[in-house]
Amino acid sequence: MSRPLGALRATFRLAGLFVVSTLTVASWIVPAATRPFSRRLASRIRHRQMSLWARSALAIIGVRVECDGPAPPPGSLLVSNHLSYLDVLVLWSRVPATFVSKAEVRHWPVLGWAVTGAGTLYLERERRSAVKPMVEAVSERLALGETVVFFPEGTSSPGTELLPFRPSLFEAARAVGGRVHVAALAYATDDPERPASETVAWWGDAAFAPHFLGLLTLPRVRARLRFAPEPVAADDRKEIARLARHELEAIFEPMAPPRLLAT
Repeated sequence: MSRPLGALRATFRLAGLFVVSTLTVASWIVPAATRPFSRRLASRIRHRQMSLWARSALAIIGVRVECDGPAPPPGSLLVSNHLSYLDVLVLWSRVPATFVSKAEVRHWPVLGWAVTGAGTLYLERERRSAVKPMVEAVSERLALGETVVFFPEGTSSPGTELLPFRPSLFEAARAVGGRVHVAALAYATDDPERPASETVAWWGDAAFAPHFLGLLTLPRVRARLRFAPEPVAADDRKEIARLARHELEAIFEPMAPPRLLAT
């Protein structure tokens, strides 16, 4: 692919993202007007809006989502491996949900304001005292019938293996009888010189803007989303985390390693 063609593709995609994002922001007046009368209904409307925005954004970027397995019902707690900022869009496109995210996400271009406007719960991971109120906030959203998603690895990776789970937020599973649904994400490109572990997965010290612009130059990306057939359940948060990781290992598809890590 020539540089001019890639730059032109990225330019058109940025314009398309601007248009659909502007329309989405304008539509937020509907759940805002509904919220004083029914918080539950406002939440449903907002989630449907964000699912539509995610599907539109993925189509513009050139991401095709392949989905396997049953999506969790409303009011579920869902965990997934974490590879990229695209994870939120891919999951949103199939599951109307609220996300738990690290606090710095609110400052990301485009995606930051979108997830903030959609009611994302932000966790300051460096403050251990922030975990308890976050668990309470997640439990409140679950009680409203919202599906809540978090990434227990705590950070993104190139997708070659699973990272250790942080069990603290699994305490919120008590609000849904100790049940947790599990999903696995993987990406692929058509260019072996630009593997998804480099161009889609966002990890390490890579700067957001150059990585995102590079992603927009790709002709197409395949996203694979697999849901585990059944939720895991236990009484203890550490045991729930262990079972969830075991279930994720069963459906996890390792991605080809980045060229700089390949030997």
